[in-house]
Amino acid sequence: MGVWRNTKYFFRKINRIKKLDSSYRNEESKKIENFEVNFPIYHNPLVSIIIPFYNLENYTKLCLQSIADNLPNISFEIVLVNDNSTEKVNFDDIKNIKIINNEQNIGFLRSINKTIKQVKTPFIYLLNNDTLVKKGFLDELMYVFDNFEDVGAVGSMVLNEDGSLQEAGSFFLQNAKIMQTVDRKKAFYPEHNYIYEIDYCSGCSILFERQKKNGDLVLFDEKFVPAYFEETDLCFQLRYLDKKKIFYTPFSKIIHFNGVSYEQNEKLSERKQALFEKNFNLFKNKWDKELSNIKSQKLQERKNELNGTKEIVFYNGVVPEADKNSGELRLTEIIKAYNKNHYTATIIADRNKIDNPYNISFQKLGICVYYEHGIFFDKFLFLKRLKLKKPVSWFYSVKIFLKEYKPALLANKNTFLIFDMVDIHHLRLKGALQLNPKRFSLKRDYYKFLHQEKKASKRSHITIAVSEFEKRYMLKFVAENKLICISNVHFVKKHADEIPKFSNRTDLLFVGSVHPPNIDAIGFLISEIMPKIWEVDKSIKLHIVGNVAEKLSLQSHENIIVHGFVSDMDDYLLEAKIMLVPLRYGAGVKGKIGQAFEYSLPVITTSIGAEGMSLENMHNAIIADTASEFANAVLNLYNNENLWLKLQRNSEASLKPFSRENLDFQIKKIEERLGINK
Repeated sequence: MGVWRNTKYFFRKINRIKKLDSSYRNEESKKIENFEVNFPIYHNPLVSIIIPFYNLENYTKLCLQSIADNLPNISFEIVLVNDNSTEKVNFDDIKNIKIINNEQNIGFLRSINKTIKQVKTPFIYLLNNDTLVKKGFLDELMYVFDNFEDVGAVGSMVLNEDGSLQEAGSFFLQNAKIMQTVDRKKAFYPEHNYIYEIDYCSGCSILFERQKKNGDLVLFDEKFVPAYFEETDLCFQLRYLDKKKIFYTPFSKIIHFNGVSYEQNEKLSERKQALFEKNFNLFKNKWDKELSNIKSQKLQERKNELNGTKEIVFYNGVVPEADKNSGELRLTEIIKAYNKNHYTATIIADRNKIDNPYNISFQKLGICVYYEHGIFFDKFLFLKRLKLKKPVSWFYSVKIFLKEYKPALLANKNTFLIFDMVDIHHLRLKGALQLNPKRFSLKRDYYKFLHQEKKASKRSHITIAVSEFEKRYMLKFVAENKLICISNVHFVKKHADEIPKFSNRTDLLFVGSVHPPNIDAIGFLISEIMPKIWEVDKSIKLHIVGNVAEKLSLQSHENIIVHGFVSDMDDYLLEAKIMLVPLRYGAGVKGKIGQAFEYSLPVITTSIGAEGMSLENMHNAIIADTASEFANAVLNLYNNENLWLKLQRNSEASLKPFSRENLDFQIKKIEERLGINK
């Protein structure tokens, strides 16, 4: 059965890759038919789209048509610069654009500088006239300025007409060797499809601020007249003189008909080559010190050098789905923390696909996300292409560790192995066995996970426990210097004075994913606890949020409201009066309790639910284990405003051990143990 399933997957994968490859091909016509474009007018536009041209009216109109078909959400103006074309050109059929006509041909560089001096917008976007833009071409460039620090310029993914990759940012290697990311790679390869820092980007699609902080205009150096290396020099000015960063984003895409733009009006290839070499030498002389400091000999090495010399690869069954459960949210926070601590971060989830909606949130943070993109051995070859020197390999759960640690070592024998237990599975199963001692499957799984978790913790360089309790427990199997505690990450999202009052709240809330302890807990709640509550107060309703309900055969009850999976929990956490967490077994820390505390929502839980959360009964939560105790606690708190306010006040302080600052501290401890910063 497994062989047949894998065979089906393989053939379906072949078809997906073929469709993916063909989807990047450009099939738009180069003919102009019934051309009429009317651009919107903005009185104070944010960006000037500057399009210089020399002849080639048809290409320029096609470029404008593509902009009209993919209008940016941000405000803009379009400025055409006619560099004294020898052919007759007519743009009367295009409304609401500005045209600057040069009285003599002054070349690309001087045309751009002239226009920058005339416009008044905060941002300049340079676009070749021999291009077609794709949806989001300008908004995605601006996204980088809005979400990254110290941005100097941003460039697009540049595609050839056949859909192949023309440029995904450019780099310098040792001895001033120029490298572009086009080495026999497809445009859809994962290593090109996230935001990353580069040395420079092509002037055919580049966004930068018009003025520096001191008010000086950002202009091309006219030593590079008429063309070649002017945009490279501009990027170096921004990086080395203004201490800015140059970025590439694949979410801005253009098609570039390379070789036909107006700036290629030199008819003699020998003269163009001579001009290229002249300006290259000029550039090298100008930036000799900066170029000599670049020691990378391979493109990927230079890319890693710019984006973080420390390296980490996260392995999981799926790209983290932070809105699905607390474990995935915890991993998301860990990945973000490493990213902010200047790591080149990569996520590998087996059989992930390019259209997974969870990919993009990480790619837009500057994190590379693996997905299927080749027919044979694409994951292994992808890892080899990354050229990582001594990465950390972080495996999320024992299943992932045992599946992936050998391939990780095969791809890079120097990698550090980190086993993130998530929770101790065999402890959770031990608790389930105590409730169901006759279930053979639980006993079998208990011993299986006990063996696997002992094996993984011994093979790894570092084992991550999710609570101090579980860290102490693992001392039976692992040396203390190999153990680190990283719990869930929580922070206050709503303070007590920002949320509805006690008198404005009603009902009870249960949150849970499809996880055996949650399934048992909701069964316990509905069959044993809620009937005792309804005997006293039939008006109290129970709201069940999460896909745990999918595993239950709930009889219809007017006081049970099943919401299923929701991506945004805010309203439920702000409207409920109490969060219920009646867990009878489990391991790790309970994300739903931390989530309630983020919104100052009081919690009633069990001794199992309180594990790892530093909860104190009647101080920051109520702890009750039997059905009667739990029901009485609910009825008391539901009508006791003073107790409710006390728990609410103390919930905020309960989050301090789960802060992002504490996560950063634990990352530093891992670095010290592994000797990463030495």
